[in-house]
Order: sequence, then structure tokens, then C-alpha cells
Amino acid sequence: MSTQVEDARVSLDLLKKYGAKWAVLAALEADLSKKGVAIPAETLKEIQFSHGKISSGCFSPCEAQCDLTKIEGILVPAGADFGDEYMDQWFDLMGAAMSGSLDPQKISEIPILKPIESMCTFMNCAC
Repeated sequence: MSTQVEDARVSLDLLKKYGAKWAVLAALEADLSKKGVAIPAETLKEIQFSHGKISSGCFSPCEAQCDLTKIEGILVPAGADFGDEYMDQWFDLMGAAMSGSLDPQKISEIPILKPIESMCTFMNCAC
């Protein structure tokens, strides 16, 4: 296998992981909003833009990671107000996303991820 093909496969796998992490962060935002937390408009735009970047595959994994880190940096402190138990479930889901064990099927089975389930089709290969 050529290095270029291998690099493309690694990038695709990483983008799928970032797609799963995006799903967790988008669900966290939806849950926080439901709880009455005011999420900055700029963060809402970042969530939308990062979804587009990840699903298009036209941006580097590094750029996707930077976007997600920025979003996480806003949402996690907002969620921390609801306690460790609340945030632990989200950290567990982010860990599962980045380990590659959170796929579209599992997303559909997790109640707190239901609000964004239909937006996760980009995690499936359309080839």
C-alpha cells in the first residue's frame, strides 16, 4: 500500500473520530441550551462550520481538531456548573468518540445523543 493511500485512510479514520466527537459536542450544546445555558452565537456558528468541514473532508484533521478544541473549551466550563456526574457522561462519550468506538449505530442508541442523530450520516462512507 502506498504511503499516500495509507495517509488518506488515516485522515479518513481521524475525521470519522472527529465527526463522532462533533456529535457529542453538538448534543452537549443542545442539552445545555435545554437547561437554559446561553451559548454564545459565535460558538453556535463554530459548531455548524465544524460540521461542514468534517463532513466535507476538505479540511485537514488538524483544522478539525482545532475547531473542536475551541468548541469544547466553551461548552465544558458551561457544563461544569451542573457537576462532575453530569460532565463525566460527556467526557466518557468524547473518549469513546476519539477511541473510534462511537459510530453512527451507537449514537442512535444513546438517549442524550438523540438530538443530533440525523446529522451524523457523514460518519458513514458514501463510496
